[in-house]
Amino acid sequence: MNMATKQSLIITTAASAADVTDFPTVTGVVITATEPEGTATRYLFKIGGSWKKYDTLNQQWADATTQELTAASVMEEGNTKAEINALATAAFAGWAGNTVHVAAALQTTNANQPSITSIQVKGQAEGQQTVETTYSDTVTLADVPVEILDINADTEVSDGGSVQVLASILGGTMDENGWSEYKPYTDFVTNPATSAKAIKFKFVKTAPNVGVSTATIKSVSVKHRTDNVAVFSEGTGVCLTKTYNFVNGISRAHLMVKHPVVPDTEITAQIALREAPHTVMGEVLGTGTGTQQTVTLAHTENLASHKFALYFDGVQQAAASYSYSPTDGQVTFTAEEGVSVTADYVYGWTKERFVNMVHDTEYPDKDDNTLVDDQFDYAAGAGDPTGSVGTVRVTLIQHTGSVRNEALGTGTGTQQSFKLAHHAKSETITVTPETATWRFKDNTDVLMVTAPQGEPISVSYDWAARTNYLESIACIFNE
Repeated sequence: MNMATKQSLIITTAASAADVTDFPTVTGVVITATEPEGTATRYLFKIGGSWKKYDTLNQQWADATTQELTAASVMEEGNTKAEINALATAAFAGWAGNTVHVAAALQTTNANQPSITSIQVKGQAEGQQTVETTYSDTVTLADVPVEILDINADTEVSDGGSVQVLASILGGTMDENGWSEYKPYTDFVTNPATSAKAIKFKFVKTAPNVGVSTATIKSVSVKHRTDNVAVFSEGTGVCLTKTYNFVNGISRAHLMVKHPVVPDTEITAQIALREAPHTVMGEVLGTGTGTQQTVTLAHTENLASHKFALYFDGVQQAAASYSYSPTDGQVTFTAEEGVSVTADYVYGWTKERFVNMVHDTEYPDKDDNTLVDDQFDYAAGAGDPTGSVGTVRVTLIQHTGSVRNEALGTGTGTQQSFKLAHHAKSETITVTPETATWRFKDNTDVLMVTAPQGEPISVSYDWAARTNYLESIACIFNE
């Protein structure tokens, strides 16, 4: 059975358009796309004010008949991938120094789908200097503008090659409503931090010596806050295991906690043991008289306030229709004459009393050298809790603090790198002398400072440990 023809249209935005304003010469366009059987793609280009197609008969660019583009109009008038890739350098005269927009129509008549991997505009400078500009996909940071903490670009060049990494952001510090202009990515690593909802990168790769020079962008990473909350959080995290019921009473336990090694954090463990409570089902309180009655339960020791239910002829009653006192076990109700009144409840209920487990030792994890196993022990002494009901609590503590006027070294007039002792809050960093320029790499805690020759360098900042987490917990309970 044939499917109906489906079409879609993709048009570049100001952020995704190809900027060839720095190209002395445009040498070609290379489209990388796949067109499975039953699919097709077509392309139009805008250089200046109108959308154009390449007239292969007259060998020149001509205005598309329809300037209010639709998927159908581009599919009808646009060029194929093969036609564009085959164009000689002469076809691109006049493109240099402009911004190139692309409209791409995709069509399918079956279950197959066409796809476009990239559209590259290539140029060549005087003296055979080759320049290539490519673009990243849009990276969404959050639904609302959040702070960009750091951006790192990993490039690889040789024999005079260079890579310029530019960025454009959507919504936030630079422009609340649209994409900003492309700027060096370092312009968006600021103090106070730049905010954005999304970011996109442009890579301008230059190879001065054709066939010898290389210029490669390996990766770009963006560190940002999430929902306006710092990637690191401050405070204490608590993990509670489920409550276990054992046949026999427990007085000893050995706990193993697997977690990463995170500086300035601490892990503690506590255990709660208690005797099992007793559950009463269907205790008969009497027979209804049509008037209010007050009855005392058969067992009144340590009644659980949240485990009581009252029934008239087996039908559970709303809590608002009677009163129950876990202090003395009295139940007050009004039931119609002759109705059987019963109750479910729990007595012998004691609250959890957590006591500290003793830290035994720490072992490197044999399967993952980024993790350690912390070991804790518990042996009940006089007055310590025991019982057949047990649970364990693990607390993850992130320490915080402040550093003031810590001496780092002496300025050399060139950039120096200093590893800070703690994970600094970048917005609190101050560096002296005031004439120094600096940048903080949040992911490595490295402060890069350029200070005048001979000037003492010092730093002040507030810090908070990075977030730790639990990989796994295992506890052995013993009688």
